[in-house]
Amino acid sequence: MSYLKSVGTAVIYIGLILAVITFIPGLPPEAEFVEYNITPPRQFDPKVGPKNRLNGIQKLFDGAINAPESFGSYDGQLYTGVHGGYVLRIEEDDIVPIVKFGKKCDGIWQEQKCGRPLGLKFDEKGNLYVVDAYYGIFKVNVATGEYTNIVNVTKPIDGKVSRIPNSIDIAKNGDMYWTDSSTDFALNDLVMTFLMNPSGRLIRYNAAKKENEVLIRNLAFANGVVLSDDESFVIVTETVRNRIMKYNLKGPKAGQHEIFIDGLPGAPDNIHSDGHGGFLLSLIVTTNNPELPQIYQSLIPHPYLRKMLVRLFVTMELPFKLLNDVYPNPYTERILHAIGSHQGIEFLSDPKQKSLVLRIDASGNIIEILTSDDGSAHDISSAYIHNGFLWFGTPFKNYLGRVPLKQAFPDLADSAKQSSHTRSEKHSSNVAASGAKTERVKRDTGSTTVKPIESNRASQTTPKPTAAPTTTPKPKTTAAPKSSSVPKTDKPTATASNVKPSETKSSTNAEVKKDNAKPVDDAKSNSPKFEKSNKKEDTAKTQSEKKVKVEQNASAKQTEQKSQSEKVKRETNRPKDDL
Repeated sequence: MSYLKSVGTAVIYIGLILAVITFIPGLPPEAEFVEYNITPPRQFDPKVGPKNRLNGIQKLFDGAINAPESFGSYDGQLYTGVHGGYVLRIEEDDIVPIVKFGKKCDGIWQEQKCGRPLGLKFDEKGNLYVVDAYYGIFKVNVATGEYTNIVNVTKPIDGKVSRIPNSIDIAKNGDMYWTDSSTDFALNDLVMTFLMNPSGRLIRYNAAKKENEVLIRNLAFANGVVLSDDESFVIVTETVRNRIMKYNLKGPKAGQHEIFIDGLPGAPDNIHSDGHGGFLLSLIVTTNNPELPQIYQSLIPHPYLRKMLVRLFVTMELPFKLLNDVYPNPYTERILHAIGSHQGIEFLSDPKQKSLVLRIDASGNIIEILTSDDGSAHDISSAYIHNGFLWFGTPFKNYLGRVPLKQAFPDLADSAKQSSHTRSEKHSSNVAASGAKTERVKRDTGSTTVKPIESNRASQTTPKPTAAPTTTPKPKTTAAPKSSSVPKTDKPTATASNVKPSETKSSTNAEVKKDNAKPVDDAKSNSPKFEKSNKKEDTAKTQSEKKVKVEQNASAKQTEQKSQSEKVKRETNRPKDDL
């Protein structure tokens, strides 16, 4: 009986403490918790999937890259952002650091100091726009690493500060459409964010006016965002509510938003174009059983329970924050990071749970659902098409994944090959037409053409001078054996009708070289042509020296990039035991 009494007393005291935490006024966060709903996962046609086409995901840079979240590409190059704050360029056998917006840090437990690049997008001019969850939105020159801050997250937008800027897409006119996942907590307190009422936003940055405008409010963790190909609408994912919202930019519904897809079988993350008018959506966490949803989704109908948990987490963090303010040390930082971040609650996730990749058309119809049955499709936050592969981002793993596009989406791979072949043929025809046009211009403007081009044409137009012996009589040409005859033959050939100087030289001087090699050599030594050859030799020598310098600079640059790459690997690759 004494044992039961002790247990009962403990339960009463714990309940009393939790009740005080829940209802006492003044405790943070000062936010209203209300009930809202979530649509249960709907059933899909088995013909749609899931299809096991993501088996055998290839792991690249395993252990050398930490949590590549999303992607951007331009001019055949792939880029991603990782823990540690770096934006990296992905090459075949190396990762090259491009830029970092945050400060030097010791590990991901200092995430708010390091910075965390999430969404990336190139505009048509090759400028890279990066969304850093702690520092805002930046415009980056990937060639030089220089960057400019476009959106300062410390400034309120519509009365509220953006706590988690997330994803981005760029319109043709330069306007940016980006998501703010929460106005309550930062990314290192993601657990509390998921338990709060929806406060995410879809925002448009007007490039001409340099102003931000909120398009949709109260989104349950606004995440991925993408414009339609014709830019008639923009869609944004709601991770907590398992759905996608649509904001109409053109047409009769312009300025209005609506549900694009609801009842998804999991939590949507990033979304990208499939290159054919549709979209590729990643479900990082799936809901296999409608009766057993995710823990944070199970708490949605219980506002007081969510309020109690959020205040409990904040109360747990408070003494460690005070201690760290007085005596900064990595141990309290790690504890704080473990309490609030999603890495801290990763143990709650099911390791056998599969991620899904959905292909969706422009009308919101799901065309295909892909997964794997070998366990390799796990924690996928982004599915991105690049150079014949489907690349996978993840916020939890220390590698970069990919499968051949032919394996995942055979029709997209075939279409990509056909379009690439068509572009190649079009490019070739344009080059041929341009070459023909250039050749015609050269023929019409013989006096202004470059010497090497004329010498190449001389072999093709040799029949012309030989077919007109009356303009350059043979006796005059063969009378050149004397040492003074070489310059004399140059004069009449230069005044021959409709024959270019270089062409006449190529046809007449051949015989001179055979019969009088020595006099011709003596004449060449004092001729302008010889001076030009000397200039060419000097130019070749200068170019050779420049080439050596360029190779030395390139070697030095590669060595520097390699050292930077090793530094990134050390900073971003932190064992999970360090959390």
